[in-house]
Formats: sequence, structure tokens, C-alpha cells
Amino acid sequence: MILAIDPGTIKSGIAIIENDGQLVMKTIIATANLEKEIITLLTKYLVHVIVSGNGTNHKAVKKRLTELLKAENISLSIELVNEKYTTEMGEEWYWKDHKPKGWKRIIPKGFRTVPVPIDDYVAWIIGNIYIGRIKEEDVNHKKT
Repeated sequence: MILAIDPGTIKSGIAIIENDGQLVMKTIIATANLEKEIITLLTKYLVHVIVSGNGTNHKAVKKRLTELLKAENISLSIELVNEKYTTEMGEEWYWKDHKPKGWKRIIPKGFRTVPVPIDDYVAWIIGNIYIGRIKEEDVNHKKT
């Protein structure tokens, strides 16, 4: 399994995925609790690699994870993934899981805003980028 992280300053998205990209679990945690949450996940799931996005706060998070793994004598690599456009992808994945209902269906896609943080979806996407299941150009962003 892969533990994927969308590192942030205040909150971080976490996802555990199978090697084929299928989601096992996802959540959003306070970055301040990172070490405690990661240890809990590593005891619960058979993780073979930790994957982190290379965006906001990734250097500090990678350093903290490296120190944690060393202190706990856990031999896992921490890989960085380009997380360009993953927020846009996260919004698309959110809307696939939470289709608008009632009158909200008639609001054009470009005018909808996601009502909750999607860092967990972004972590799931980062894991899928790592295994090569998706690419940044899959977002169909106008800049790609």
C-alpha cells in the first residue's frame, strides 16, 4: 500500500491506496499532529512507500517524516511527486463523488465551488500520480 500526503501548513490530506490506485481510506489531519497520525496509519496498514506532493510545506513535512521514521526505526522511502494542478483534479474527483442535487444541478460547472476542503482527494491523486495511473495533463487544465 501507498501512504500519500498532500502537505500543508495548517492541514494535510492523507490517503492510503492500493498499488493499483484504489482508495483504502482518506482523511484530512492537522499538520501539527502529523507524526501521531502517520504512526497510527503505519501500524494499521502495510505501507511500502510514503509519497508526498512537492507543494506547500513539503520540505518541512519531509524532514519531519524522515526524523519520525528514523526515530521509530522504520525503513520506508519518502518520494516526492509533482502536484501541479492536483487541486483542480481534486475538485473534479470531489464532484464525481458528490453530484449536485436539486436546483444545484443547473448551476454551470464553472460557477460551482467545493464546500469542503479537498486535501484528502488531492492526496489520493498524488498517490495515483506516483504509480503512473494518472498524469497532470489529465486535469484538462487550460494551461496544459
